[in-house]
Amino acid sequence: MFLLGHLGIGLGLAWLLSWKSLARIDYRLVLLGAILPDLIDKPLAYVTGLDSRLWAHTFLFLFAILALSFVPALRGFRLVGFGVATHLLLDMIWNQPAIVLYPYYGWTFPAAPFNVDRWYDTLLHDPYVQFGEIVGSLYLIAFAWAHGIRSWRALRNFIAHGTLPLIGPARLQKD
Repeated sequence: MFLLGHLGIGLGLAWLLSWKSLARIDYRLVLLGAILPDLIDKPLAYVTGLDSRLWAHTFLFLFAILALSFVPALRGFRLVGFGVATHLLLDMIWNQPAIVLYPYYGWTFPAAPFNVDRWYDTLLHDPYVQFGEIVGSLYLIAFAWAHGIRSWRALRNFIAHGTLPLIGPARLQKD
């Protein structure tokens, strides 16, 4: 899965699960978690010459984030953990048990030289990745539309403060 798939599907799952909830969800934390494994592992893979799925693609990393969420000041980490869990799910990480169950199978990761051509080839020829990118894009658009993020200003406010514009009945009550 690539960027739009991870962001959109992770956000879509959080949105779906919180649909009837009265609790305020900071969707920015879910979005961060949805791409966090790649933000950490891709640069590390480039520098070390290892596979692009490293420590942040392990259950150990996911459980460390979830453990941090039990600290009262870090409760938001549960949303980051949710995003990381969706990332691992979409990457079908169970197909790489030596990575997901690290360090159970040993302390090393497989070597894989950095290859941009492989990424382009995957994006252009893998139907799973293409489908994920399309679905992720549609979820991002639907979320933005449903929450009134229809301008650059609204998007900047969402990114900076996590605020969603009031739309529909909530806006009528406020006015």
